[in-house]
Amino acid sequence: MMKNNIFKILVLCAVVIFTGCTKGKELKSLTGATYTVTGAADGTQMVPATGVNATGSFNGWYDEQANVLTFTLTWSNIFTGAPADVITSVKFYGPAATGTNGTLIKTVTFSNSNASGSVNLGLGGYAELSPTEIPVLLNGSCYYVLCTQKYPTGIIRGQLKSIKN
Repeated sequence: MMKNNIFKILVLCAVVIFTGCTKGKELKSLTGATYTVTGAADGTQMVPATGVNATGSFNGWYDEQANVLTFTLTWSNIFTGAPADVITSVKFYGPAATGTNGTLIKTVTFSNSNASGSVNLGLGGYAELSPTEIPVLLNGSCYYVLCTQKYPTGIIRGQLKSIKN
């Protein structure tokens, strides 16, 4: 009797998995436009400038159909002198041209205490870009700031540029 119930449960689970994954429709490949997204950052781009010698770079890829931005954020010499600091997040702002401040769009929190390093991050799913935020990213009016405990509003900033692939 128990084996029979287990078999029924397994069959029911298989039916649910195979029919529920497509929600009754055919699966489609993601073939929308993709963009390369880049940006070099330093303290002079902050408004006002931070006066630090730190630098950073943003190298990413945006998939328009999936609405996913994946990126590698790299930084050098973020912490100069003692005591050490801790990176707390990368924040995205816009719309704004170079030299002006924009409105906060998204925050990606992470923690790192290395003066130089890199991290792979992304925006997607519950943290995806809204329909009004996507053009801000793609038209070059979005920038990112790397935030630390000592510089919660940002230590370095970089304007993002998007190029359609």
